[in-house]
Order: sequence, then C-alpha cells, then structure tokens
Amino acid sequence: MIRKNRGRAACAEYAACAAMIAILTLGGCASAGPATREASAGARPTVREENPISLETALDSTRASIELAMSQSLAGATRLALDSVEAALGTAKDLASIAGALEAKSWALLFAGSSEAAREALRQASAVGAPAGPGRAVLEFRLAAFDGMEAARRSAARALERADLGQRAATAIAVMLGEKDIRDISLDSPEAATEYATYLAGYSLAPEPPTAPALAAASAPPAAAEGPVVVVASPESVGADDATIAVARLACRDALSRRGDLRLVDADSRRTALDELELSLSGATAGEKDMAVGRLFSADFVAAGSVVKTDSGWLVAYSLSSSQDGSIVASGFSMAPDHAGIAAAAARFASSLDGLAAAAGTP
Repeated sequence: MIRKNRGRAACAEYAACAAMIAILTLGGCASAGPATREASAGARPTVREENPISLETALDSTRASIELAMSQSLAGATRLALDSVEAALGTAKDLASIAGALEAKSWALLFAGSSEAAREALRQASAVGAPAGPGRAVLEFRLAAFDGMEAARRSAARALERADLGQRAATAIAVMLGEKDIRDISLDSPEAATEYATYLAGYSLAPEPPTAPALAAASAPPAAAEGPVVVVASPESVGADDATIAVARLACRDALSRRGDLRLVDADSRRTALDELELSLSGATAGEKDMAVGRLFSADFVAAGSVVKTDSGWLVAYSLSSSQDGSIVASGFSMAPDHAGIAAAAARFASSLDGLAAAAGTP
C-alpha cells in the first residue's frame, strides 16, 4: 500500500500533553467553578472560594497528573495510572478538573479490561455536573461496545447528535464502526496521533456473524475446506521506520498463517506489479486501493493497516477489507511499546477473525 511518512516536531511531547488535557479537562473550567475533593467519591462537590494563584497552581498540577495518567494507561501501567488519578483528584479545585480525573480513571480501567469498574468511574464523572467534552462521548461508545454492536451504534447515534462532539471524536467513532479507514485520516501532528491513539487503543471490530446460507456452505464437505484468500499488504507508516513497518507486516502474515483456515498471499511476491499499481492509485481511498490489490492477487480480502508513532509507543492498526467493495470486515487497534508488542497485536487481530471463512461463504 502507499506509505505515509510524517515527521514529528521537537515540541511533540508538550503538544501531546496539551491535546490530552484538552480532551479530558477543558470545555467547562470557566463555568464550573472551584470545588472540594468530595466528588471523587461520587458526591456533588461544594463550591468554595480560593486564591486565584493557588487555583492556577492546583490546575497546572491536576492537568499534569491527568496527562501522566493517560500516558501510563496507554503504556499498560494501570496501577501507576490510577495512582496519578488519585494525585489529580487530590489537587483538583474545580468541577471540570475533578470530572477530567475521573474520566482518566475510567479510561485506565477500560484499557485494563475492567469494563464494569470503568462504567462506575464514568458514572462518577458524569455525576460531578461539569460539561462533558468529546472524550466522554467516545468513552461512552467504547463502554457500550461491550454490550454488542447494536448498543455501540445507538451510543454513536447519540454522540453524533452533539454539536460539541468534535471532528476527531466523530471520526474515531466512525473508524471503530468500520465506516471509515484510519489510513484515510490525517495524522500529521503529535496532537492528532495522541488523541486517536487514546480513542482507539484496545478496540477491535470482529467480522459480522455468518448468515445461515454461509454457515451451510462452510460446513459442506469437501470444497469448504479451503478458506478465503487473503493478501497481506504492508501497513502504512505515520512516523514509523522501515524496520518497524516490516515487523508489523511479517507479524500479521505469520499470525494469519497460523490460523489454518485462510489461504495467504504475500503482496511482496509481486512487488514490481504492486509498485506500478500504487503509482496509478495516487489519491485513492484506502478502500479503493484494497479493491485494486485484491483484484491483482485474485484475493477475497486484503490485510493491511497503519503503524502510528505516539509518545506512548506505537498505535498498531490492523484491518481486513473486502476486495469486492473495499469495506472493512474486521479491525484491531493496539498500543505496542516495542516490536514484541507489535507481534502480540498481530496475534490478537488474527484471533478475532473466527468465522471469517463461513462469513465469506467460500464454495
């Protein structure tokens, strides 16, 4: 696939910090007013007067703790992230800061796989009464997705009705629903990379359950023994070096080959023809490229994705697209601190494709 390589400014760490603070804490600071620490237990805070200097100092400290909690969460350090949340709650002086800290707690628990605890933390954040930012809408969508795609779609519909949702939050929800491809999204700034990494990390979209005719075809011997053909293309790069991109592609190929129910084709087996195809597809969408690659290799599906550099590691996005119409059949988003983490992300993606051969209805 066509590769994207974008540089990073020297202020990346500061900019990413600012982005996450804006997601979690801003949008209501001016109107919310000072508050006591009581909200951490779910009670509505009592507003009280504070010295403006101490308020500013406390706000800076709270923001720093929230940013640190989010970074630790993305890196998989849940316990450290929860400690940072407690530090943020200990210095929070206004409703927006308290709500932002509790949302950070919910994100940390979500990334750790504790969906019920994450729901409770989000309930506490909502009870504070501070205006909600776009990050809360995405968090609500992520938690709704635990109850199935129908619940997720209902949550998405509610979120998209909000005038203050924001373009990145709306796009991230569309990506998780499979309606947009992350390869078509501009990730040319540290803020964008960090924000999308937070919204998407740990989310996966599995193939739709097969229909009754497809199930019958999959169980009919002996022709159904051969699964669909999948061509493995190289992921696109957003700040990733060639070695990391190669690891992501090989890890995906190896993980898919271990399934046994797919017939794999490596796109590099026809590199010259693929290079010529890529030149002719300049400006095409990811779906259009996948359709063309699928036709070139006579494949049913195209496995590709993106590797995005962030301050917390790599956001590894794997996707499986239909070569018939370019639609996304499955996707998986993981944070990886190193190449071993990328391999683990590929394994999780491959494991999410159960039933793909039946859903494809291969003869």
